[in-house]
Amino acid sequence: MSDLNALAARAVAGDGEALSSLCQQLETPVFQLCLRMLGDTRDAEDAAQEVLIKVITHLGSFQGRSALMTWVHQVTVRHVFAMQKGRAESRAVDEETFAALLEQGLAFGATQPAPSPEDRALLTEVRLSCTQGMLLMLSREERLALVLVELLGWDAAEAAEVAEISHDAMRQRVTRARNRLTTFLQAKCGQANPDAACHCEKQLPAKKAMGLTAQTQRFTPLSQGDLVHASAELKAIRAAFQREGAWGAPATLRARLQKLLPTVLT
Repeated sequence: MSDLNALAARAVAGDGEALSSLCQQLETPVFQLCLRMLGDTRDAEDAAQEVLIKVITHLGSFQGRSALMTWVHQVTVRHVFAMQKGRAESRAVDEETFAALLEQGLAFGATQPAPSPEDRALLTEVRLSCTQGMLLMLSREERLALVLVELLGWDAAEAAEVAEISHDAMRQRVTRARNRLTTFLQAKCGQANPDAACHCEKQLPAKKAMGLTAQTQRFTPLSQGDLVHASAELKAIRAAFQREGAWGAPATLRARLQKLLPTVLT
């Protein structure tokens, strides 16, 4: 974090190379938060672009009282909360409705042949799109708390600073969101509970019928690495959400920023 603060200070002093490097290091964390909050890769890229432009153009107002990444996440949260519901959020449903959709997918899959080896390459997209849909069952406030603490690894005090709420309020939101999502995962998701009825390969036929192909995948191309947790510590949320590791920012985000700020970013 201190390295980023130093990089920001050099950028404010007029070091163009430092500014370009800083923006590159911020692209992925900003995009990750936008994607987890908005649920749609296109909306997330648009939002991340707008946030990064705000950060770049207002960098001089950063006073260094907190870590730069905390300030950047605050800017991101304010921006996302000021947005109207995007594509994925507009389609979000509650637990009961989501469970019914899963049941429909299972029923359809039971009438179809087993997935071919080629089809199984699409399982990661099924998993990622499904878990993101589960995340959208939560309110924005609950979703933010869960994303910051469970998925991005901030402790509750740091997350409270990012969300600009009290520590107690953040802990309450995390607990509420964790309970809601864990209850659903344990009841429905085979990633979190092997005894649950729903497994990704059983949903694959329905997803293919709805248009999923290698070319229409949105989440899988952004998946980077595999997060490994000791089995004794494996939580339902992490089992379902972090199997593919973190998401990286798409290359198109950098290209868009360079086009909008050609004299600033190289």
